[in-house]
Amino acid sequence: MRHRAGFASLMLCCVLVPMAGCGSSTPAPTPPENIEDEGRKMAMIELFDLLKMRESESGGKPATKAKDFARYEMLYSASYPKVRDGEIVLIYGAKIDPAKADTIIAYEKVVPESGGYVLMQDGATVKKLTADEFKSAPKAEGTK
Repeated sequence: MRHRAGFASLMLCCVLVPMAGCGSSTPAPTPPENIEDEGRKMAMIELFDLLKMRESESGGKPATKAKDFARYEMLYSASYPKVRDGEIVLIYGAKIDPAKADTIIAYEKVVPESGGYVLMQDGATVKKLTADEFKSAPKAEGTK
């Protein structure tokens, strides 16, 4: 019986000590400061994949309207509905261009008035800009 009590104590220590964080030198990951903000940013990142998919499957032709993306709705559920519903403004007719990390190809509808996230034409860059920064930033050639 004494043996079992010692074993139970040992097991309890093995469970509780790691839970207290004493045995780990790796810090626990911290959640993003603003989950909504993170979701908005991720929608812009996903939009690049949507644009890339569309250009790839259309022989390099960029989209000219939101409906051009309709067939991808299930794959890109964070970005396509926002483009379709006008929450994200895409500059239609503009192609992805890796050399244009400073040129805006898409932005949240609220950006011109209150700032927010923009997707640059290189596709690898998503930035949060103020309304004033947005006004002075170069925009891709195409139609809104």
